[in-house]
Amino acid sequence: MAQQTQMSRVLLKYDEFLAAFPTVESLARASTARVLRVWGGLGYNLRALRLQRAAKLIARSAGFPRAAAELERIEGIGPFTAAILSSFAFAEPVAAVDTNVRRVIARLAGDIDGGATDRDVTPAAAALLSRRAPARWNQAMMDLGGRVCTSRAPRCDECPLARWCRGRRKLSRTRVREARAGYDDRLKPVPHRLKPARQAGFLGSRRYYRGRVVQALRELPEGGSIARSRLRERVDGALDIATFDAIVEALARDGLVRIEGRGRVRLP
Repeated sequence: MAQQTQMSRVLLKYDEFLAAFPTVESLARASTARVLRVWGGLGYNLRALRLQRAAKLIARSAGFPRAAAELERIEGIGPFTAAILSSFAFAEPVAAVDTNVRRVIARLAGDIDGGATDRDVTPAAAALLSRRAPARWNQAMMDLGGRVCTSRAPRCDECPLARWCRGRRKLSRTRVREARAGYDDRLKPVPHRLKPARQAGFLGSRRYYRGRVVQALRELPEGGSIARSRLRERVDGALDIATFDAIVEALARDGLVRIEGRGRVRLP
């Protein structure tokens, strides 16, 4: 639920979702339409489908996967999520590497350029990991990167790893150079700079209309369907018909809607 979504939004839905589907088995047995209805308000509806597919896979297996390698075989679970689940729930000694952890490990090794990848730092993270308390170690590293070893203004004087950090001296020299450059720049005329081009907004995008289509279908009576032409009017009557049809067809391929005879559309 928290992937690409603020926790403030997730917390409003978390208890409701657990009340509707208190066990993995109940989520696996539920209709996809009901899952999508309960999910409403969280966005990124494909996550709801992946969550239910995961529940079906787990319900068919001998038990809940405990190892990160097993969890990664489930659709929608990557290395970071797998490491978090296995270390927090089952105390598996595996390092969870996110943006913050990657920055901490890279700076410890002297890399302050930000070019290190998860693959680059994972061996070092695994070597530093506390095998007795992997969950606490993962939490501490994420907090350290998020609160102290930040990307723009690291608080090195407060860092418990400062004495071992090879990047600390490099960062200090970099800040001195930046401060001097800022002082010199104040003595020069400021050149005219063009404003950077704005990225395409969410409003009016394909993702925006995909969400509008699914939401319109949520508002139908349970099990109900609607003609494609009327659905387009509910979503946006001014939207080009060919574009709207392409969006609906893509949603159907993803399993988020079902197209019935005579072009009627409903939740799957």
